[in-house]
Amino acid sequence: MPDNKKAAIEYVWNAISFPEAALLGKRVPKKQFLESGELVASDKKLFRENVKSVYWEYTLKSSTCPVLPFRDNEREYLEVAVLQVEMNSPKGHKRIAEIIHRVIPYPLMLGFYTESGDIALSIAPKRFSQAEHGAFVAERFFTTGWMNCDGLNEREAAFIQSLAWSNMPLQNYGSLYNAWTDRFTGYECSVLSGTFAIGKAGDRLERLTRCREIESRISELRGQLKKAAFNRQVELNTQIKKFEQELKQLAASL
Repeated sequence: MPDNKKAAIEYVWNAISFPEAALLGKRVPKKQFLESGELVASDKKLFRENVKSVYWEYTLKSSTCPVLPFRDNEREYLEVAVLQVEMNSPKGHKRIAEIIHRVIPYPLMLGFYTESGDIALSIAPKRFSQAEHGAFVAERFFTTGWMNCDGLNEREAAFIQSLAWSNMPLQNYGSLYNAWTDRFTGYECSVLSGTFAIGKAGDRLERLTRCREIESRISELRGQLKKAAFNRQVELNTQIKKFEQELKQLAASL
């Protein structure tokens, strides 16, 4: 990789290889996010202190790449924006991803990076709001953990390579974003299973959600374990082992 502070995120964009015509490189003022009425004070503080810059790096639309717009009764993907976010620190990037996805109505891919070579990616499928005409809501947020480009493990490298433009179904922006969703789901599954594999998001997301619920329950029980009397500790340990076994079986099915 080139020896500069943007090397990590450039590695990712090069691996994906968006069409050259889609390159935009336009700075997005931080005030566009900080002045949003949706942000509470703690979100503004997090964004102000940890985000150094935001660039609209690529714009995927009919005039920049040969992919058709998509619209049905639930969603409208006329174009996709790819944003590049330089972080002052890795703190709170998943919450910052949610902020950006909520403020910008387009379907997005976000690429976060730090000077130390860490990167993270994020998408969020969006649909029409049922409460407000013309508004959009994110159905789910997919944001990876931090990955270091100088030391990617096998599943992280496989995930990034799977995003290559040449591997994408390019009938329309709906099929493109669905393919991204399948791959980001595969990444989340790989965190538990240890192996990255591409599959349809639907059933995997249900199992993944159950895994997260079990992890939360195990964490809760371990918290109780520290304060419990001996007899209660035996009971709690039995419950924890039961949940750990269920988690292991579910992770293997992801």
